[in-house]
Amino acid sequence: MYNDTSTFNRHSVPAAAYYLGCSPIAPYSAARKAPRRSNSLALMLPSLLMTGLMTLVMAAVLRLVWVGFSPDFTAAWMEAWLTSWPIVFPFVYLLNKPVSRLAALIAAPAATLETGRDASLSLSHIADASANATAINGLHVQPPLHAAAGAF
Repeated sequence: MYNDTSTFNRHSVPAAAYYLGCSPIAPYSAARKAPRRSNSLALMLPSLLMTGLMTLVMAAVLRLVWVGFSPDFTAAWMEAWLTSWPIVFPFVYLLNKPVSRLAALIAAPAATLETGRDASLSLSHIADASANATAINGLHVQPPLHAAAGAF
């Protein structure tokens, strides 16, 4: 291993160059800047594919609902899709981060109550609240009607 610590120390070269005892090809700065977000196709690809598929399906469904199937269905469908996709994609791509943050806030675990219980709302909480409201108002729950065997 390279032992001249005056010109070659652990903090001035990449780890691989230090442990291999060789000098780096390019100068290395320990205080590198964080990489900026790239606008490359790889980052746009999920939004590109999702908007493409969603607008393709929606254009077909809306065309079928509004006009029905006709001889020019495919041409009209492709025209509607190729018109809507370039409009939808920039919105989805630009709003990706804010919508992701909003989804994280909505999906975050609820704060615990002072009693230590989870503050999230579950089906059992709803059933308990319904039973309490029914009892407070002096009502009773009717049993469900069961269909007679062979009625259908």
